[in-house]
Amino acid sequence: VQENGDVIVDETVTFAFEGNYHFVARDIPLANMPNGISDIEIRDASGAVLPRGSSDTPGTCDVYEWEGSKALEVHFDLTDTTGTWTFHYKAKQAILFWDVGDELRWYVIDAVTPVPIGSLKATVKLPKEVPSDKMTQAVQAGYGVVTNVTSPGSSTMVYQAEDIPAYTNFWIVTGFPKDVVKFTWTLRRIGEFLVPKVGFLLPIATFLAMLLIWRRRGRDEPGQVYASYVSEPPSDLSPGLAGALIDEKVDTKEVIATIVHLAHRGYLEITDTAKEGRAKKAMTIFTRRKPLDDLTGFEAKVAKALFDSKHPDQVTTTDLKNRFYAHVQPIVGQVYEEVTKAGLFFKNPKKARSRWFGYGIALAAILGVITFIFFSVELSGWGWFMLGSIVSVVIVLVFSPHMPQRTPKGAQEQRKWEAFRNYLKDLTRFQDMESAKENFEKYLPYAIAFGVEKDWVRRFEGLTVSSPDWYHPPVVIPTSTGPGPISTGGLGGGLAGPVSSSGGGGGGGFSLDSISDGLFNSLSNMSNVLTSVPSSGGSKKGAWGGGGSSGGGGFGGGFSGGGGGGGFRAG
Repeated sequence: VQENGDVIVDETVTFAFEGNYHFVARDIPLANMPNGISDIEIRDASGAVLPRGSSDTPGTCDVYEWEGSKALEVHFDLTDTTGTWTFHYKAKQAILFWDVGDELRWYVIDAVTPVPIGSLKATVKLPKEVPSDKMTQAVQAGYGVVTNVTSPGSSTMVYQAEDIPAYTNFWIVTGFPKDVVKFTWTLRRIGEFLVPKVGFLLPIATFLAMLLIWRRRGRDEPGQVYASYVSEPPSDLSPGLAGALIDEKVDTKEVIATIVHLAHRGYLEITDTAKEGRAKKAMTIFTRRKPLDDLTGFEAKVAKALFDSKHPDQVTTTDLKNRFYAHVQPIVGQVYEEVTKAGLFFKNPKKARSRWFGYGIALAAILGVITFIFFSVELSGWGWFMLGSIVSVVIVLVFSPHMPQRTPKGAQEQRKWEAFRNYLKDLTRFQDMESAKENFEKYLPYAIAFGVEKDWVRRFEGLTVSSPDWYHPPVVIPTSTGPGPISTGGLGGGLAGPVSSSGGGGGGGFSLDSISDGLFNSLSNMSNVLTSVPSSGGSKKGAWGGGGSSGGGGFGGGFSGGGGGGGFRAG
């Protein structure tokens, strides 16, 4: 052992050959030598250094890497005799430093040598005078191997064993007081000191950075205090835009709310049917009631997605299945553009989320490459860095959906519309049902956009309310046997429920008990159809896809972290 922590090794080995042999190789695992080995020499029995040469030149040697090991190979031509060689090398920075003392852990041989070893002696010499009682020792050998450890003098420890079976390991540990070997900072040791700590601090730094960024670029500015509920829409935003404003997302509920809103405004009517025959599949029919030319923005895109050139006046969910999905992303993009142009968001919410999600993926790639480098060079603590990297990436990805930022105007509008949503969700808490009946149909699209349609509709169950002239509940019709429009005549007059004298939309009244299930089934059917993607397209995405430094010595936790090891090959 050298004072700087290097270990100079001389392995003198005598081989007994039975038959003709041409080489022996000493394989030293590089994993046990993280700082590398140098000054490699192979000497013969007389002490002469063998020159490097090819395998067919006796009296030479070669050094190469083989299966993760540094192979020191001797070339010869011997038959039924013995041969002795010394394998000399220096293991750099091979000492393990602990709090209470330092150690040399050395794998003299691993359980890979295919022949028995008659006798083995390993002598450890320290660079300074150390009394024997200040040194510690330990041996780990194969089952049944008798070992003997002596200290013939200060600073020296001798480990011996005989009759070691084939494929048997022999590992030793020599402990000594601090300051016998000088600790020197190497690039690896600096890395092994810093990497685990960086892995621990990285998630904390990432969280604090993302929190600061979110507070500046993602959190809405505090606005004026607003009422907990309002009983009418606080502005002229359409249901689709209001829904996007509240939760910063656009999905099927905004599209379906827009379809229902168009129906309420007289552009189309919706008829649910039950179909006779083997399939017995329910079907929803959309029938255009007036020209769509005056529609603009995302509403025009929704209308054109329903009524195309092949179905200008009437279309069914069967027609829309595996077709409407192609229009979804343009509609979604248009909604995001409109809420941004309306001054409700500083930047397009979808683009803001995508940008930060991309940052998360880029961070994962960068940290993944760094982790792989640490793993490749077997830097201690790389696992902690990997764990910290994973947590850091997750933090960025968790923050990314919350990065869209509303403008002061948008934040105030969001509070107003949230108050209206509270009203729709818990109507009976804020208003008596009789006075609210006239707004059932008018506010239904907003309830759908806010995801509270079931709460809104079921508040009216058992009451007689105005019948909307744009919705016809399910009836059984014969299976169509030919082309042409599907007749819906007369379906509006057959609504179940008691008739009321109250005026409104459909001329008469109805009890929601009789149609609420049908209405919800219709909305669910629309949601499934709008996101249906052809299975033959190959895509499975939906339409909305888019060495230690502390702790004591000994064998605690297993024998690890030492140098040497490997075994011998011959042929």
